[in-house]
Amino acid sequence: MVLPRRKDINSIVSEKRRELRDLPTVLVPVWQIKIRERFGINVDREIAKYIVLAAHENGTWKRQRATRKIEKLLMDRGESKENSARIAKEIIDLVIGTPEY
Repeated sequence: MVLPRRKDINSIVSEKRRELRDLPTVLVPVWQIKIRERFGINVDREIAKYIVLAAHENGTWKRQRATRKIEKLLMDRGESKENSARIAKEIIDLVIGTPEY
């Protein structure tokens, strides 16, 4: 009897990533408007993209991943490491919310 071959974890993750890339592009500007109206924060398209991915991805590390990517964007724009980490964490906590345990 031949058992079906199991997929390795990397192929499963890449499959899920492809599904995330298929999110409608209209979500990014909609979320930008939503964040501006609800929280009074103007975020650019790159940061809004990571927020959308974190909000629509079902995964354990979505918040940390989005925070790190936003932090890196802010550091590339000239913010200090400590300040960019604080701002990124505040944005994610405010927009997506804190995890419920």
